[in-house]
Amino acid sequence: MSHVTLTDVEWINLNVLAVIRAGLQHDTASTCCKYGLDMAQANHLRKLSLDELWSLVVHVGDTTLFPPRTDLVTLLSTPRALVGPMALVRPPAPMDGRR
Repeated sequence: MSHVTLTDVEWINLNVLAVIRAGLQHDTASTCCKYGLDMAQANHLRKLSLDELWSLVVHVGDTTLFPPRTDLVTLLSTPRALVGPMALVRPPAPMDGRR
């Protein structure tokens, strides 16, 4: 058995991809909304095996596939009891920068 050591970025990419893939198996519409996916992306991700996700992550390397929210600093600075509601009323900005 070979041992693969992932960097922090690879680990995050793998976990997010696995969560998205699992979500797509149960509720495509909700998962697409939550992660900003279109149907082509969703269909492609849904078809990937876990081995294919691993391969993708290893080959992408230390390039993040998921940028943080534009309001991350604001959320980190907000009192903890308000973070959840604030995150809901201020959804993450689309990846292309349009609002």
